[in-house]
Amino acid sequence: MRETNIKDKAALGFAWLTGERLGNLLSDFLISVLLARLLGPTDFGLIAMVSVFIALLRPFTEAGLGSALLRKKDATHHDYATVFWSNLALSVGTYIVLYVSAPWVFRFYSEPSLTQLIRVLGSVLILTALGMVQNIKLTKEMDFRRISLLSLASNIFSGIVGLYMAYLGWGYWALVVRQLLNGIGTTVLYWLWGTWSPTFTFSKASFRDFFGFGSKLLLANLLDTGFKNIYPLLIGKFYSAASLGYYNRASSLKDIPQALITQISGRVTYPILIEVQEDREKLTGIYRRLVQVISFLYFPVMMGLMGLSKCVVLVLLSEKWAQTTPLLQGLAFAGLLYPIHSLNLNVLTLKKRSDIFLYLEIIKKALTVLVVLITFRWGLMAMIYGQIVLSFLSLFINAHYTGKFIGYGFYEQVKDLVPNFIPAFLMGALLMGGIEALDTYTWWSLTFWLILGACLYLGLTAAFNRKGLLYLYDFSLQKYKTVKAQF
Repeated sequence: MRETNIKDKAALGFAWLTGERLGNLLSDFLISVLLARLLGPTDFGLIAMVSVFIALLRPFTEAGLGSALLRKKDATHHDYATVFWSNLALSVGTYIVLYVSAPWVFRFYSEPSLTQLIRVLGSVLILTALGMVQNIKLTKEMDFRRISLLSLASNIFSGIVGLYMAYLGWGYWALVVRQLLNGIGTTVLYWLWGTWSPTFTFSKASFRDFFGFGSKLLLANLLDTGFKNIYPLLIGKFYSAASLGYYNRASSLKDIPQALITQISGRVTYPILIEVQEDREKLTGIYRRLVQVISFLYFPVMMGLMGLSKCVVLVLLSEKWAQTTPLLQGLAFAGLLYPIHSLNLNVLTLKKRSDIFLYLEIIKKALTVLVVLITFRWGLMAMIYGQIVLSFLSLFINAHYTGKFIGYGFYEQVKDLVPNFIPAFLMGALLMGGIEALDTYTWWSLTFWLILGACLYLGLTAAFNRKGLLYLYDFSLQKYKTVKAQF
């Protein structure tokens, strides 16, 4: 009965999170398109410069404590309160460091406006800390309905205000206000309609327990965040704010499907995986199904984005963003395996092997340094090609320990990925060739290519991977029946 209840709650959670993610992504997409038309590459580039340093300090505000709290099955009120006050103190301290170091950021980029920008936008670190534990509490309770509604409301409101400010000519400050209002709105709503509020309690024992696990994740997150932002850091420093703006828009478009798949699958399936973490056979079966379903859905989206990139950029963002096209093509291919990396690393978290997690991050970051040193002087596209190489190397590295712990290693994963990759890649290549041949970029042509791409993928899948198509149909039908029964 317990297992059935968990599966039913997960299915309902999947439906709510899918709706929330689709709603947020749709609103983000529409708002970003309009903002890109109202603002220019330099505006987005300046915000991206500041965001690099905020991202580099963000892991210190959480220190892995949130992940440790989420992992603990029977967390008490003292545990939640301890993490809340710890994160708040860490976020305030981190913001002070950011505030004091703001002039150094200005000198690094030679952009005088960045001092004030980073001091204002950096306050989002404190806003995030104020609502993080409430989010964890709702996640552990699988109350994804509440999370979805609160997040969507805040996102839409902040987006509308940001658009209005951009229309009035506020430039990059419209982007700043949008981020701040989103943080303020989400936190206020969590405090008003959440299921938990802090008290003035603090447990040293809880802190030591959480920090013992989270400290290793902190180091891993620092490495991951630092090297994830090494590209915008170098582009902003040695190229221009406009170049970083082009890269930022390409990366943002690529991140839309990437975030949808990764966040939904991670947040909904993690509670189930915790319940079966000691049963190797069940855990292996769940992971294999996840890899099959996610790659079946995700690969055609990314390869379709690669093929449609020129039409997407020119139709949605306008001609002034044309230099984004080749960057988007490369980044879409580089991001192809991202959800699979996330699934592999989740195994280490489930097995409480944060030491191996850190070890793998060090190896991959050393490879990143090597690739960046080789590709940096050859331009932006060379750096993106390097990201593609790193992604495939990371699959081999991450999957090694997945094979060791649950018997689902690199070669087994490749066997499940290739049948979905072939039709997706062929579809993307055909779309790219057709678009270049017709050389027509309108809303009607974009709609036509989208429909054609979907038909091509389904047709190619029927030829190369009919088994995957049938399995997805059965999987979707079962989930639909489960969710329908909840209503």
